Amino acid sequence: MDGSLSAADGCRVEIAGLVCRLAGITALGGVSLEIPSGAFFGIVGPNGAGKTTLLRAIAGAVGPEAGGVLVEGLAPHETPVEVLARQISVLPQHPVVPAGVTVREAVAWARNPHLGRLARPGPADLQAVDGALEQTGAVELADRPIEALSGGERQRVLIARALAQQPRLLLLDEPTVHLDLGRQLEIMELLRTLAGRGLTAVAAIHDLNLAASFCDRMALLSQGRLLASGRPADVVAPDLIREAYGAGVTVRIDARTGRPYLTVAPGPAAQGTGPRVHVICGGGTGVEILNRCAEAGCRLSVGVVHVMDADDETARAVGAQVIEEAPFSPISSAAADEAIRAALTCRAVIIAPTPIGPGNLRNLEVAEAALTAGVPVVMVEGQEARDFTGGAAADAAARLAAAGALVVPDTAAALEALSRLLARGGARS
Repeated sequence: MDGSLSAADGCRVEIAGLVCRLAGITALGGVSLEIPSGAFFGIVGPNGAGKTTLLRAIAGAVGPEAGGVLVEGLAPHETPVEVLARQISVLPQHPVVPAGVTVREAVAWARNPHLGRLARPGPADLQAVDGALEQTGAVELADRPIEALSGGERQRVLIARALAQQPRLLLLDEPTVHLDLGRQLEIMELLRTLAGRGLTAVAAIHDLNLAASFCDRMALLSQGRLLASGRPADVVAPDLIREAYGAGVTVRIDARTGRPYLTVAPGPAAQGTGPRVHVICGGGTGVEILNRCAEAGCRLSVGVVHVMDADDETARAVGAQVIEEAPFSPISSAAADEAIRAALTCRAVIIAPTPIGPGNLRNLEVAEAALTAGVPVVMVEGQEARDFTGGAAADAAARLAAAGALVVPDTAAALEALSRLLARGGARS
């Protein structure tokens, strides 16, 4: 054996009416779900939801008070440890690895369930260790001491140790905790790859966006109850997130991956009570406009902007309604339509001196739709110099000017023109 996994190596987990009590407190109350063979399955939920208890029940470390768990037909809490260790490998949140051992030695310990008493590792065991190190990209770390590793390297080695056990099911409790963003993505990509090769991986994950981006299927727990399970789009839904976390969120679909992502919805208290203004901006070009309009008490809508854009952050800080798109994705029809609906309720639209590329060209369509409907548009001139679409943005800007958009030389002039427009009043609020 070379330590690699085939499509048949994963195992199915069936959980039916699972009730677990810890220290007299119900930690899981009637949880039922199925985890398909070969899936990367994420368990999400707030602190105290029961994520770790569910993992421990699947591992056989916690016995059920009612209901049960079956791993390929085996009840883990009734199965001898030496048998279970050939099926399931567990990576806890805070694993203990003694100092003074090399990476290879630490990974080799995982072969103990396959060895008889006093038996020494054979060729198959050494191949399993080599295979696990290779699968996790840790071959170059093999001779280094454990204590000399970075956080991301250590986590890869611990996953290698779990894989060297050659399990059919890998259970992980917060595998990305305390890692920086780059290492989080690295570990999640590794787990997705392993599941793609046939291993069943089940992980408790605190970051909803991370889970939704990588997991095949998910389960959302709250106070020991299962609120939802299924594809990420079935679980990452505003009403379910509000019920579980008590937080309002906006959920969108990443145009590149088809997967959901969420951002915290702004609270309504920060909005002004003055006239409505829609701002088209990006890359920080709207910061002054947004802050000045908010100081003047305007009710703002902004978009379409990309998540994590500087203007996205400013818009949220001033309590604006924000129409967002996934980072680095072209503006979708749904987002553009939402921005048009917002713009049509406003007294004016203001276009910041924003570079326009293929990803945000649709923002000029938003302005054109508003102008056609009679909403005044103020636009900072010089779009030709900010056009990264091969001329499409400059053409759209020319159409706006020809249709009556007010073209001004800079942001200060745009704010003055906006002030004059709002002072005239009008039917729109």
